[in-house]
Amino acid sequence: MKKINLVVIISFVLLIIDQLVKSIVISTGVNKVIIKNFLSFIYTENDGIAFSFLSGNRFLIIITTIFLVLALFYIFYKEFLLKNKTVYKIITFSFLFGGVFGNFIDRIVRGVVIDFISLKIFNWNFAIFNLADLFITIGVILLIILTIKDDSNKKNEL
Repeated sequence: MKKINLVVIISFVLLIIDQLVKSIVISTGVNKVIIKNFLSFIYTENDGIAFSFLSGNRFLIIITTIFLVLALFYIFYKEFLLKNKTVYKIITFSFLFGGVFGNFIDRIVRGVVIDFISLKIFNWNFAIFNLADLFITIGVILLIILTIKDDSNKKNEL
């Protein structure tokens, strides 16, 4: 199996998991404490981006997301298709694509992103988020590590 197909399959599986969980959250209207003072599931709808930034600007968010997806495809082309296809890159781009498309589908189909995971650590409440946000965060962290690793390899080559 070609490694690019693996990226597509993993991304699709992550997207399906995200959308199935969001459907369950919508149908149940979940509002439940899982671990007291740490983890709760609270159904919310976010018509903005992170921390409700740009709330009420759906068209601008969709256009911006399209440009970001195009940039992500460019990075994917440059880093994955033109260079070595490592397991690390497969995981990185799978998480990025699965997460970005999970939230993008919400914006197009529902007009809002469904968020439900609420974390509280040391009396600090994180913004409520969803699995797609988690996938994107993991993908971005891995992409940063990939970039730093590539930069250090280039310095060692000089």
